[in-house]
Amino acid sequence: MKLKVLNIIFSLFVLACGISSCLDSDVVEYEFSSDASITAFSIADSIITSYPAVVKGKDTTLTFSVVGAKYPFVINQKEGLIYNPDSLPVGTDISKVVVNITADTKGIYIVAEKDSIWEDTDSLNFEKPIQFKVMSEMGAFGRNYTAKINVHQLVPDSLSWTKLGSNFSKNIQKQKAVYANKNIYVFATNESGISMTQTMNGSEWSELTATDLPAEANYASVMAWGNMFYILAGNELYTSVDGIAWNKVETEQRFSHLLANTHTDYNQKLIGIDTENYYLESEDGITWVRNEEMPSEFPTNNVSSVSFALKTNEKISKIVLLGHDDLDTDTTTTIWTQLSTEGSWTELTLENRTYACPKLENQGMILYNNNLYTFGGSGQFKGAIDAFSRFYVSEDDGISWEAITTQFMFPSAFKALYEASEGDYSYIVDDQQFIWFMWSQTGEVWRGRLNKLGFDKQ
Repeated sequence: MKLKVLNIIFSLFVLACGISSCLDSDVVEYEFSSDASITAFSIADSIITSYPAVVKGKDTTLTFSVVGAKYPFVINQKEGLIYNPDSLPVGTDISKVVVNITADTKGIYIVAEKDSIWEDTDSLNFEKPIQFKVMSEMGAFGRNYTAKINVHQLVPDSLSWTKLGSNFSKNIQKQKAVYANKNIYVFATNESGISMTQTMNGSEWSELTATDLPAEANYASVMAWGNMFYILAGNELYTSVDGIAWNKVETEQRFSHLLANTHTDYNQKLIGIDTENYYLESEDGITWVRNEEMPSEFPTNNVSSVSFALKTNEKISKIVLLGHDDLDTDTTTTIWTQLSTEGSWTELTLENRTYACPKLENQGMILYNNNLYTFGGSGQFKGAIDAFSRFYVSEDDGISWEAITTQFMFPSAFKALYEASEGDYSYIVDDQQFIWFMWSQTGEVWRGRLNKLGFDKQ
């Protein structure tokens, strides 16, 4: 539709002079669009989120601000739907939300009992979906849109678990899992020696057989370091790029244990103990440096270790090692640490044993959400501990430990699974912050993740 707008001054002059032939020369033509669609939608401000939590054993309410711009919205023009695919954290208050809307025209209406023009300062209640419609410049209404703000319904500090199936290999006696190349590799002993299973998704497993590996290979020593696998067999070190074909490392060193490793942009170190109880380390897995003799009380049974860069200096890595000593009557386990800048180990001791790390059967340890967690079978520390009844957490890099009694918990099925497997299980943490458990005998595979680690993917 075209509207002819005349210059007022010139029109008066034309009327006065009667010169109609000059009209067309001063005509300004405007063409109005018939489009009427929303092209962009976003949350304009930060939104307050609050939820109940337990902090140091006390019930409290945590409150923080959610940046709306970190949660982009999808506009489905065909269906007229507007929504955020990544839900806002649980507890987010969406009763008063200011949004930014971009359309082909400024005529945006909120559909209600009585339609009203939307203003960019409006605070809207999105506890229920809101309908918008757009009026074109020609005065006709275009399509209607239904806008919804998705909010997670899961408690952020709780673990959610999923059973992925029961088709993991059952005919194994002992097992250890490592995570490498976005795959889970489980090394285990069976009637024929060391075998390996590999998975991409926890439900479909490929059974593989290690070649060129002596029968005395110690499955418990296997670890992934960089792009390689390492394992001990008869005091000698073997390495592999895929876990199947193995080659002996040509070195004069003879090993009793592989203990730990660290692999960052600044530190690459593989750590072991030789047959004479001296500390060994290597930066390439081939050339080894022999350091001081290990302390007599250093644990070499049921060893698990983690490493991480210091928060205060990313160029320095810290290794934390948990292990059992030969004091079978002891109710606590020992924690040792080492910095990448040092060549010796330090035992963490507490005068107040109330916060010591309990000793559990077939004990494991993980680094998760910037804290250390330990777990395992039954134990005896400040009373009897049932198998897989709880996690114990350390928020100070292994110095002190506390039992977790709410939210961050195991599935109730784990106690029975531990008993059915006769204590044989393996575990890993993947790069998506999922915790995996694989159980012998039953063949069950479980995966869990702290809810809040899956909330914001921006």
